[in-house]
Amino acid sequence: MSSDSVDLIKSAGVVGAGGAGFPTHVKLSAKVDTIIVNGAECEPLINVDRQLIEKYLDKMYEGLKVAAQSTGAKRVIVALKEKNKGAVKVLEDFKQGSLKFEIFKLGNFYPAGDEQVLVNEVTGKIVPEGGIPLNVGIVVINVETLINVANAVEGRNLTRKFVTVNGAVNTPKTFIVPIGTPVLFLIEACGGATVSDYGVIDGGPMTGKLVNPNVHAVTKTTKAILVLPETNIVVIQKKRDISKQMKRAQAICLSCRMCTDLCPRYLLGHDLFPDELMKRMYKREITAEDISNFDYAYLCCDCGLCELYSCVVDLSARSLFHYLKVELAKAGIKNPHHREALTENEFRNFRKVPAPRLLKRIELDEYTSHADLSYDEIEVNEVKLFLTQHVGAPSVPVVKIGDMVKEGTLVADIPADKLGSKIHASIDGKIKEITDKYIVISKN
Repeated sequence: MSSDSVDLIKSAGVVGAGGAGFPTHVKLSAKVDTIIVNGAECEPLINVDRQLIEKYLDKMYEGLKVAAQSTGAKRVIVALKEKNKGAVKVLEDFKQGSLKFEIFKLGNFYPAGDEQVLVNEVTGKIVPEGGIPLNVGIVVINVETLINVANAVEGRNLTRKFVTVNGAVNTPKTFIVPIGTPVLFLIEACGGATVSDYGVIDGGPMTGKLVNPNVHAVTKTTKAILVLPETNIVVIQKKRDISKQMKRAQAICLSCRMCTDLCPRYLLGHDLFPDELMKRMYKREITAEDISNFDYAYLCCDCGLCELYSCVVDLSARSLFHYLKVELAKAGIKNPHHREALTENEFRNFRKVPAPRLLKRIELDEYTSHADLSYDEIEVNEVKLFLTQHVGAPSVPVVKIGDMVKEGTLVADIPADKLGSKIHASIDGKIKEITDKYIVISKN
C-alpha cells in the first residue's frame, strides 16, 4: 500500500507547499524514525498553515497517516507556535485514530520554521552541515503538503493552492486558487492596493522573492503574495543588485559581528561566519581565482536575518552568499562542509529573534490583518503554469497549442531519469501558449 501511495503522490504532482518545492514522492520514499509536521509559519503576514489546521485537520490527518505508513515513522509530531491558540486547541481536541501524534508548541521567534532549526527545537538533534533532516532519521513536511497527499491518494491531482494575500491591500484574505492564477488578479480580488507605488513579493518578507506582478502567477510553492510600499526596507533591499550590495559592503561594514551572532546556522554550530565575509569584502572584491575560499556560502539557509534584522547599516550578507553559491556551482565546486559532530552555541536560546520585534524592524507592524480564509470561488479565465515550480529539472510539456484540456489533465511530465514533478491543468480550457518557461491555458 505504501508504494502505491507514493506512486499516486508522484502522479498527482505533489511537492512541498511550504518551501523550495521538493517532490513529495521522493521524500516519502525514505525510511525514517520521526515525522515532524511543520506548522510553524514563522514569516510575518502569512496565515495559511494555522488556518488549514483549524479548518482542514481531518484531511491533514489522513495525509499524515499516509506519510507515516510510507516512511515507517513511529513517532509523529505536529509543531506550531503556541501563540496560535485556535489551532492548538483544535489539535488538542482532535480525536486521534490509529495514528497518534504529539503536539509541540514553539515560541514566537524567527526562523522557527526553518527545517534545521525546527528539528533542533523539537528533538534536540542537529542536522549535519550541508545536510537534511533525513540525515538524522527525520522527515519534515508542511501542513498543506499533507492535505495534498491525502487528495492525491484519493485520486485528485494537484491543481489548487492556498495563498495569503496581505500587506498594502484593502481587504487581506487567504484564497484557494487555481495554480497559475495571475498575481494581479489576486490583488484585485482584495480590493486593490492601498498605495500607488508598490513591490510584490511571492512568499514571506524574509525569504520571498520580488516578482513582476504583470507577468507572475501562483506556483505550487506560493505561500503568500505580499504587496508592500516601494519605500519599505524589504522592497528596497530586494531591489538592490549584487554589484551595489558589494560596493555597500566594501564601504560601510562596521565589523560589529551581529550578522554572525544572530545567524541560525552559526548558532547550531555550523562553520558559517557572515561577518568574516563582510570583512573580506571591504578589503577587496571577490575574484574568480579565490572563489573556492568562499565555499562556506553553501551553509547559508537564506533566512534573511543578516539582511533585514541584524545589520544596523542595512547590508546584506545573504545576497552575497547567494551570489557565491551561483559562482561556486559555475566553477564546479561542491559543498565540502559535512561535519556531523556539532554543538549548538551556548547563547542560542538568548539570541532567538522575537517575531514582533522583527515585524517592527522591517516596518510591517502596521499590517496586522489575519487575512481570513475566503471560501469564495475564484474564477480565472487564464492561467500560466511555470515548468519550474519545484526542486529538480523543468517539467516537459506533453500537450501542444490548441489542445483542449480539463482541470487535472497532465500538461507537463517529469524528464526521464530526473528529479522533478508532473504539472496538471488547473482550469478547463485550451492550450494558448507554450514556451521553455511556461504553459498558458485559456478558457476563451
